[in-house]
Amino acid sequence: IPSFAPELLQTVRAGDPMKAKHLEKALMQFAEEGAAKVFKPGIGSGFIVGVVGPLQFDVLASRIEQEYQLPVRFEPTQFTSARWVTGPKPDVEKFVAANKGHIAHDHDGDIVYLTRLQWDIDRIVRDHPALKLSATKEMMV
Repeated sequence: IPSFAPELLQTVRAGDPMKAKHLEKALMQFAEEGAAKVFKPGIGSGFIVGVVGPLQFDVLASRIEQEYQLPVRFEPTQFTSARWVTGPKPDVEKFVAANKGHIAHDHDGDIVYLTRLQWDIDRIVRDHPALKLSATKEMMV
């Protein structure tokens, strides 16, 4: 079953920073359910959540507060697109090392490239022909 890249990305923050582990647990649950895509940036702390529609952020915030007693807030992020990165291991490792500020991992640990511009995606496809940047990810059921 294909899993599609989200159309909207926002950073999520716990109302109480001491409950970051609870937030991580909640986000992983929702990612496994397919309610949202969750990305852990390689640099910095926190998570970026991706959804298809803006109301999903409100639904997620409500569910996290109800099910985990954890108020959260969603904030804009600099990124607007996510693409899964695949290719020969040496090429992927070199790409990740050169683009650390744009690299995250999804809840399965797969590498994701985050960007603001389609131009960046087109440039990477042109400059790194061994890599594949995909807007979908095959999921096992």
